[in-house]
Amino acid sequence: MDVSIVIPLYNRKEYIRKTLDSIAVSGVAPRQVIVVDNDSDDGSYAYVKNISGLYDYDIVLMTEKRRGASVARNKGLELCQSKWVYFFDSDDVFTGMPSSWDEGCDLVCLPTRQLVGGKLKTRSYECVSTPHTQIVSSMLNTPSMIFNTSFLRSIGGWDESLRVWDDWELGTRALIASRRTQWVASKAYHEILIHDDSITGRDFSSRCSAILSTLEKAGEDVTCVKDGMERNRCVLALYLRCRMMCGMFKREGTMDAFRECVSFIDSHYSVNVNYKKIGDMLEWYVSKGGRGAWRIVMYIVRHM
Repeated sequence: MDVSIVIPLYNRKEYIRKTLDSIAVSGVAPRQVIVVDNDSDDGSYAYVKNISGLYDYDIVLMTEKRRGASVARNKGLELCQSKWVYFFDSDDVFTGMPSSWDEGCDLVCLPTRQLVGGKLKTRSYECVSTPHTQIVSSMLNTPSMIFNTSFLRSIGGWDESLRVWDDWELGTRALIASRRTQWVASKAYHEILIHDDSITGRDFSSRCSAILSTLEKAGEDVTCVKDGMERNRCVLALYLRCRMMCGMFKREGTMDAFRECVSFIDSHYSVNVNYKKIGDMLEWYVSKGGRGAWRIVMYIVRHM
């Protein structure tokens, strides 16, 4: 299997051994495992250097002083020598890869499995094939995408300006540009560990400005959608996703974040009164703790 695994590493000394061990016992023989230390100060780099000889696979260890997971991933992408590249996080468990996939694809997609509170579950999903679906559902995230290396380089790799939801944006951008995408949905091949120090985060309000920056970048991405109907669906999906975020900020009781989100919507979107009413309903529903709002949005966008 001509694939490289890229792992950004920042202060994960207590987790990285488990991740590297999981690759060793997975049955996958990657061409390279590229570990990019993102200027850790807990000894992570030295620790990986010391244990690298324990593994049968080739570990390429390097340092990237500029902070940011996307920066580290792009540095790994530069070193990638294989046809395929897979990005994995330094505190998650690798459980394998599909035995094969369509070699003519730009992007291979996998389900997501999370370990939350000691319980392991595969996230409910549908096989994303259009950018508007990704915008609404966030089905594609870091460990659920295997890229053709040349394709990923051609679309610019990871956006280093983004601090959150960079995988969501990349999944959207990849679907816009991809000529062929394949889902291998028989099982999930990873375990995402959700913990207090996880990059996933525990709330939205503290990341409000960063989230809005990513939403703005996605808005720029969808201007490249060639099909007019799909482009309109993407714009509506982004608007309703913003309204859902307003509801979440209300739910978390952070009115400054709520007002920042409202200001963002006013400056970026102009929708008819019917969609505004739907947005009002979604905002209220999410603010009251309603679950599965993305499914409501998906129905609305698909029937616009």
